[in-house]
Amino acid sequence: MIKQLLAEVAAVGMMSGIALAQTYPPTPPPPPGTIVTPAVPVAPVPVPVPVPGTSTTTTTVTPSPDGDHRETTVHKDVDRKGNTVIEKDIHREGIAGSSETHKKIETDRDGTVTHSESETKHD
Repeated sequence: MIKQLLAEVAAVGMMSGIALAQTYPPTPPPPPGTIVTPAVPVAPVPVPVPVPGTSTTTTTVTPSPDGDHRETTVHKDVDRKGNTVIEKDIHREGIAGSSETHKKIETDRDGTVTHSESETKHD
């Protein structure tokens, strides 16, 4: 009889979602003479500073199945003031004709675009 009563109480408790709260004692203080230091903050990642005189050039050639052809050249340079200059030349040839596009973007060290130009010629 007692086993049945305990089983019924357990079943009712599980079905009604009653949970017994577990309490834990607070963490004890550190032993005397222990020095507690706060966590060290994570240092921010420094932004790389452009080095004047450095440059890179990348050329990508993209043929397509219909016979068209596209060639893109990107030249990135850093001037003596530390400003970034990016020049992008795109040459397209295809059945409908050809075109050449030249874009130039000059950016200050703080990321502000100071000069931008674009020119496209169609043949």
